[in-house]
Amino acid sequence: MADISRFIMALVPPSRENAISIIISTNQLSQKHCVVLTEKDALQIIDARNNALKDTGRIELDLRVINKIIRTFCQSPYINQANYADMICELVEAFYYMKNETREQIDDDDLIYIMRDYFDNRCFGSIDLLTGRELEKLVDEICFGRYNGILDDREEV
Repeated sequence: MADISRFIMALVPPSRENAISIIISTNQLSQKHCVVLTEKDALQIIDARNNALKDTGRIELDLRVINKIIRTFCQSPYINQANYADMICELVEAFYYMKNETREQIDDDDLIYIMRDYFDNRCFGSIDLLTGRELEKLVDEICFGRYNGILDDREEV
């Protein structure tokens, strides 16, 4: 019976207050990189996620992707306190767009890893270059069968 209860609870999206708390908990890692999120920032990110899910026709019941994006990108040398929340919002939107455009042919963790690599090393912190050039190239590579995957030499966050 306990297993069924846990399964059912896993299907229930977190309340807004719980979602805020989950996002704010990422500050434990991000403050080491001189960036933190406020409750207002968390609400902004939740709204961006919900809009991106609606726009792409996707359903997601947890905040794993948001947490992974925050934990991965808070370490970027191109993220600072002034642009942190806005960048996370744009990255969340780009993530869900890419999941749709690539027809789920790329794993969530791999996509986030690639986004961070491109953001830092090809786009030098430009979200416009990331979304307008590099991720579009990736879509083409995946959709036309030229994507070979990534090497699994990345660091876990």
